[in-house]
Amino acid sequence: MRVINVVKVKNGVVDDMESYGVFEEQLADDVVKPAEKMFIMCAKEIGFNGDEDELLENGYFENLELERSVCITWSDI
Repeated sequence: MRVINVVKVKNGVVDDMESYGVFEEQLADDVVKPAEKMFIMCAKEIGFNGDEDELLENGYFENLELERSVCITWSDI
């Protein structure tokens, strides 16, 4: 099974992680879209205000002033 994770880091420590399981490849879009939406929302919460497509392409946003970051990443079980 594949898992897409939205990982929030605060002061260098993982603060929160939301995981979305992909049980069947044909349903991957049903899982990826909500995960991407969560990632964008988390990035905006810590100061992101740029191009969302570029944010998704990079998969990472960091606010050095707040010492917070968020990333979206795939893993396997």
